[in-house]
Amino acid sequence: MLRIVEVGLTLALSFAVLAFGGTAPPFFAVTQIVVLSLGILFLLASPRSRLASIHVPVLAPLLLIILVLLQILPLPASLQPLLGAAHNGLPGRPYFTVSIAPYETASQLLLLVTYLTAFYLILPLCQDRNAKKRFVFALVAVGMFEASYGLLQYLTGWQQIFGYVKKYYVDDATGTYINRNHFAGLLEMILPFVVVLALRQARVLRRVMLGGVASIRRVLSGMELVLLMLWLFLATTLFAALMFSRSRMGIISAIVSLIVVLVLAGTSSFPARSRAIVAALFFLGVLGLVVWIGSDPVIIRFESLGQEYVQSGQNRISIWRDTLKLIHQNPLFGTGLGSFPVAYPSVQTSFLTLFVDHAHCDYLEVVSDLGFTGGILLFGSIFWILARAISRHNEVEERFDKDVLLACAGSIAAILLHSMVDFNLHIPANALVFSVILALACSSARQVKMSPKGSNI
Repeated sequence: MLRIVEVGLTLALSFAVLAFGGTAPPFFAVTQIVVLSLGILFLLASPRSRLASIHVPVLAPLLLIILVLLQILPLPASLQPLLGAAHNGLPGRPYFTVSIAPYETASQLLLLVTYLTAFYLILPLCQDRNAKKRFVFALVAVGMFEASYGLLQYLTGWQQIFGYVKKYYVDDATGTYINRNHFAGLLEMILPFVVVLALRQARVLRRVMLGGVASIRRVLSGMELVLLMLWLFLATTLFAALMFSRSRMGIISAIVSLIVVLVLAGTSSFPARSRAIVAALFFLGVLGLVVWIGSDPVIIRFESLGQEYVQSGQNRISIWRDTLKLIHQNPLFGTGLGSFPVAYPSVQTSFLTLFVDHAHCDYLEVVSDLGFTGGILLFGSIFWILARAISRHNEVEERFDKDVLLACAGSIAAILLHSMVDFNLHIPANALVFSVILALACSSARQVKMSPKGSNI
C-alpha cells in the first residue's frame, strides 16, 4: 500500500509542477484527484493499528478547515455583527455568509484539503527510511528537470513550455512555470536538499581520506569524489537557473537558505573543513557559470529595483497598503478563503486599469482571506514546524533524518522569506511541494527517541 502511495504522490507532484505549476485548474484537477484518491484508499486499506501508530498533528489543520467551512455556511443574520462580517448580508434575507465569494472559497477549500492530504500521506510513507530517501531524490529530480529546462530557455531563446509559446517573461528562465518568481520559488525549496546531499557526500569522502595515503589513492580512483562533484554540479545548475530567472527575491531567499543550512550544519556533525570546501566549490561553480553566460541581465534587474518604487501608487507597497484596509475591515475571520480578487476592488487605489488577483504578500493575503484567526493558525503551524526542525536536527540520531531536517529548515526559511513579497504559497504546485517538505520535517523530527544509536550514514 505504501509503495502505491509513494508512486502516486511522486507522479501527482511531478505532473503538478510540469503542468504550468498547477496554475491551470483543469490540469491541477488531475493532481487533486490522484492525491485525494490515495488518501481515501490509504484510509480504507490500512489496518487500524497502523493508523493508530501514526502520530499526526490534527488540531490546527482541523480548526483551519472548520474556519473555512464557517466562511461558506449560511449563518443567521443576527451573528453578523458578532463575527465582524460587515458584508454579504443581503437585504430581506435572514442569513449571510462570511465569505463574499462562497464559490471561490469552496474551490480553495478543496485545494487546502488536497495539500493536507499530501501532508498526512507523507507521514506514514516516511516511516520507511528507503521510501523517504526515494522521495527526497524524486524531489531533487523534479527540481533538476525544471532547472535544466529553464537554462535551456534562457541560453537558446526557445521560450516555450512544451507546445505553449510563452507570452510573458520571454527573456527569463521560467521552466514549465508562467511566472519567473514561482519558478524561483520551486528551485529555492529544492536547492537546500541538493546542498545537504553534497555536504553528506563530503562527510563520507572525509572519513575515507582519514585512512592515509592508501585511502587517498582509493578516493581518487573510486566513486566518492565523483559523487561529490556530481552533487556540486547539480547544486550549481539549480542556483544558476534560479539566478537567470532574474527573480530578485528568489535569489535573495536562496542565498539566505544556504546560509541557514551552512550555519546549522556547523552546529551538527558536519566538519568545518567539509563545509568550507563544499561552499567554496559551489560558489566557484556558480561564479564560473555566471561569468560564462553573462551576469548583466541579472545585475540590471536588481538595479531597476529603485526605479520601480519611485512612482508612488504603482508598486507592491500600494497593494499592501490597500490590503491592510481589507484586513482592518474584516480582522477576525477575513473575507473568505480565495476571495481576495473579489474583495480587493473595493479598496483598490493603484493599478486601476489592471486586475489585481493577489496581494503579492502571502502573509497579508492569508490574513485578508482568513482573518487573524486563520493567519495565526496557518503561519503559526508553519513557524512551529520550522522551529522544531531547527531545534531537533542535532538531537536526531539517524544521520539521514538529521540531514533531511537540515534541508527542510533551509527550504522552509527560503519560501517564508520569499512569501513576504510574492504569492508562492498560492501557486498550487509550490504549495503542494511545500506541504510535502513540511511533512518531511515533521516526520524526521519525530525520530529523536526512535533511532538506534550509532547509525551509519
